[in-house]
Order: sequence, then C-alpha cells, then structure tokens
Amino acid sequence: MRMAEWCFVLLTGFFLCSCVTPVLQRSVMERGERNPDLAELLANPSRHMGQLFVFGGIIASTKVTRDGSLLEAVYVPVDQYGDLAGTPTPSRRFLALYREGVLDPVIYSPGRRVTLAGTFMETRPGKLGEMEYTFPVFQVTEVYLWPKEPKVYYYVSPPYYSPYPWYRPWY
Repeated sequence: MRMAEWCFVLLTGFFLCSCVTPVLQRSVMERGERNPDLAELLANPSRHMGQLFVFGGIIASTKVTRDGSLLEAVYVPVDQYGDLAGTPTPSRRFLALYREGVLDPVIYSPGRRVTLAGTFMETRPGKLGEMEYTFPVFQVTEVYLWPKEPKVYYYVSPPYYSPYPWYRPWY
C-alpha cells in the first residue's frame, strides 16, 4: 500500500472509534459507580452517603421546590456510555434533587428518559400512590435528557395487482 492509502485507513479508523462518547463528562463516568443497588442503599444508607453514582431513569414527575428541581423517576440501569441499557423495575424509584438551576416540568415531563450522575444524600419517606415508600435521594451533579424517539410510520403496499407491471408511477 502506498502512504496515502495507509493514512486514509488510519484516519478512517480514528474517526470511527471517536464517534462513541459518553453522554456525561468522561471524568464523571469514570469516578462514579454505575448502577447502584437501590435495595442496598435503602438498607445501609450511612455506608453510601456522599458516594457518586451514575444511573438512568424514566421520569415519573418533576417538581420545582425552594431547594431546586426534584425529579421522581423509575430506575433504569445504564451501560458504560450512559445509555439506558436495561428495563425499568416498577418497585425501584428514586428522587433526584437538582440545585444548579431549574428543570422545567414541561420539558422534563413524565415518560422522558434521563441519565444522571448524583451523590447519594439520604433516604426520604414518601408516598407512591396510596402506598408508603422510602425513596433514596441523590443530589444531581450532571443530567442528560434523552431526545424523544420519533414515531415511525410503516407503509405496506396493497396486496392487489398493480396496473403498472414494469414500473411504479412517480406521483
């Protein structure tokens, strides 16, 4: 191979490898422990106090409070890039407090997917519908709101014979 071909192959490989980047800052992804066990956090909160975690969720509600924006979400595990990689478990909810600004409840609406990096603060009693529930509370360091997935419409061609046997009309 000539030198130009080698350069082309190396540059193409470099650009293809650099396309995959985490959704949160790389330093946060490396420092934080991915996918905390919420049952363990609820059982031993003092052992995990102040620890940084990276995890995901599906938003159940967003409230703007005096302390900041409070997200209630259903826990979903993430992969090494921060993408939601598992299925949500109904009995695993958490609260995430964002103090660095306002998370608008219209934008951070129920059903949207988020990836969070947050420090475990405490457990807080609350209600899940009519049931008493203890929520783990995280102070959010960084948040990524996933874009809405577009609707895909499928077109099925009709099963009957077409009057144009060799080509389709352009209209």
